[in-house]
This record gives sequence, C-alpha cells and structure tokens, in this order.
Amino acid sequence: MICSMTAFGRTQKEESGYSVTVEIRSLNGRYLDIVLRLPKNYLEFEEPLRKQIAQVARRGRVEVFVQIETTQIEQKAPRLHIPLARYYWAQLQELHRELPGIDPPKMEHLLRIPHIFESHKEEGDRDVLQKILMNAVAETLEQVRQMRCREGEALLQDCLNRLSTLRRELAVIDSRKDLILEEYQQRLRDRIQELLGDIQVDENRILQEAACSAERSDINEEIVRLNSHFDQLETLLTTSREADGRKLDFLTQELHREVNTIGCKTGDLEALQAVVRMKSEIGKLKEQVQNVE
Repeated sequence: MICSMTAFGRTQKEESGYSVTVEIRSLNGRYLDIVLRLPKNYLEFEEPLRKQIAQVARRGRVEVFVQIETTQIEQKAPRLHIPLARYYWAQLQELHRELPGIDPPKMEHLLRIPHIFESHKEEGDRDVLQKILMNAVAETLEQVRQMRCREGEALLQDCLNRLSTLRRELAVIDSRKDLILEEYQQRLRDRIQELLGDIQVDENRILQEAACSAERSDINEEIVRLNSHFDQLETLLTTSREADGRKLDFLTQELHREVNTIGCKTGDLEALQAVVRMKSEIGKLKEQVQNVE
C-alpha cells in the first residue's frame, strides 16, 4: 500500500467558548518539514502540536494553519477603559474652560479619542483550549491521511503498469543475449578476415577471443538484478503496510544504473532500443515514487 504526500484537510470546532479552525496542507518533500502558523498569544502550543504531527507524518512538508477565537460576546467586544475615559473627559472640560466661546465637549468627541477602548485580555482554561486544539488537529490529520491514501491508489496503479512495461522490455533484451554473442563472433571473424586477407586464421583462437569479449559484455548479471529489483518494488507497492517512499526511490535509482550498464555493454540495435524505452519508463516511475510518503 502506498500513500501520496499531497493532501489537504480542514476542521472547525466550537467548544467551551472557543472557535478553533485548523487547516493542514501537505506537500512533497524529502524529509519531514513541519510549518506551524499559530496566533501569537498561543505559541506555547507549538511544541505539543509538532510532536503530535510528527507521530503521524513521516516525511514531506506539512503546513498547519490555526485560528483561535472566543465565541463569548463579553470576551470578543473591546472594553471602554473607564479611568482613561475619565481622564480624557476632564482634559476636554479643562480645554473648554481655557478656550471660551467654543462648543462644550460631547460624548462623540470623547469616543473618537484613540486608545479609549482596550482589547480584552483573553483568559480561560488553557488546558481545555489545548485539548480542543489537539482534537481538531487529530481530526484534520485523519482527513489528510485518508486523502493521501486515495491519491496513493492512483499512484499504485500507475507504478504497477510501468513495472509491467519494464518487465516486457527486459524480456526483449533477455531474448537477444545469445544472438548478440553470435553476431559479435561473426563480426569478429569478418573483421579479422578483412585485416588478414587470404591468411588462414585459427578458428579456436577466434572463439577464445569471442569468449573473452563475451564475458566482458555479458548482461545476464544485470538482467538477474533488474528482475530482483522489480520483485522488490512490486512487494513494497502491494504489501498491506504503508510503503516507504525513500526505499522506492532508491530502487528506481538502482534500476536506472543497471539499465545504463546494459546499454554500455551491448551494441545490438533492438536491445539498445529496449534500453532507451526502459530509461524513459524508469524516469516516469521515479517521478511517481517521489510522491510517495
């Protein structure tokens, strides 16, 4: 089973006089990178939330946006600073006495003065708020997990299809092994005969040279390793446990290395064409597994 790294989740909870909204967006990333956006008055919740997220996400960039508001009117509305209002009113009255002929001050003049209202200092049980927040984060993480798994199903099918294509192309190369050796031996005879003209050449000597060259250009070892990598990839993709994207990425790198080696060892046209097609499929497969968590 595989899960994608890209997903989104959103949860809103209203409890105990608080409205808590949590949005989580996860993106591709080689390592786990948690980015938290918390209101400045609640930064003490950052460390517990990081630990909570790290227990669920293994890698990728996880962006978490948190909004916390009070739902109590007496807590939300700004309050009039009574002592400050009295002071300003006294100042306005004094100004009226000092400047005769001007209109007396009114309440509207007082209310226009900056800082006459003060924001309410949020109070309440922080433990209760932390519990509400962590429950909201847990619900959102579950939404993200479910979306990752749905995305993973599409990735799984695409990866299995590409593995099937790679097996077919490798079978083409495997079927050319003996023919490649025969063609090489024939080219060697023709080249020697061309160089020596009518001089007779020891056939056993030609066979020995061909055998030495064939050993250096033998691709059987690479074919065996590629089949082994195919089996490992398929097992990781189809197991009931969540696959590790880093292991999948490593195996695709190994596929590319083995196919490159085959391309360097053979000059057979059909085999080389199969190598080119395999490189293309491996590149696409690598792009897909890099989306796996």
